[in-house]
Amino acid sequence: MERVMERFFQVTSKIPYLLVFLTDREIGRPYGIGIVGKLRLVAAFYRNTQRVETLSSVVEHLELAAALLRLPPTVEGVVVECGCYRGGSSVNLSLVCGLVRRRLVICDSFEGLPKPAEYDESHPVPHRDGTEDYHEGQFAASLELVHDNLRRYGRPDVCDFVVGFFDRSLADWDRPLVLAFLDVDLIDSLRPCLTAFWPQLDPAGRLYVHEAGDLDLVATFFEADWWQRELGIPAPGFIGAGTGLPLMPVVGSELGYARKAAVGG
Repeated sequence: MERVMERFFQVTSKIPYLLVFLTDREIGRPYGIGIVGKLRLVAAFYRNTQRVETLSSVVEHLELAAALLRLPPTVEGVVVECGCYRGGSSVNLSLVCGLVRRRLVICDSFEGLPKPAEYDESHPVPHRDGTEDYHEGQFAASLELVHDNLRRYGRPDVCDFVVGFFDRSLADWDRPLVLAFLDVDLIDSLRPCLTAFWPQLDPAGRLYVHEAGDLDLVATFFEADWWQRELGIPAPGFIGAGTGLPLMPVVGSELGYARKAAVGG
């Protein structure tokens, strides 16, 4: 009975956001995608999260999809994912990128996490009364496995790959982008993503982070000295800091975002 109730809660807790996704006419309007097209996307997302192990939820994937489906096609830029693990979120993002005719750039070391500095080994997550502990090699999955999952369930034809640890692989990033999805866990992995992507992020876009409840990590978005030193702008802040976006009743989510328009630069 306990397992049945847990499953019931998992399903029903997603219903409010699903209804918003399906009934909000602005989601999909720029691409002529209505409720039927969105239902197909929801069904594909659900199937794929059962087929490919993912560390993010289907409603979080739908939030990313909604942000892309609201953007006018005239806004130029690619979509970036940093930290793809086995490619569960990559598969679903690739389906949306195919619909909106954008490239998906998947960035990962494919060796797991780098060796964390001492301050990155354990992060408190107060909203869940716990901590997240990290070690070298955690979340490793091969490039071949991600390629295979994309081939079987996604749109590999819209995907590009950037392989390596972010402090080196993103050093020469120069592509405009409209959305970034960062699931990188470590402060030292987040910061090179910010210095690479923020100057190229369109003001209409969003930079999502999947560790919204990790106050040590999202504190970076409020560190005025760091933003002035690295990017010459005020700190943008972070929407969803501490609890995540309210995508599901009670539990919230692990997803939050920063907007370039919030600081006007």
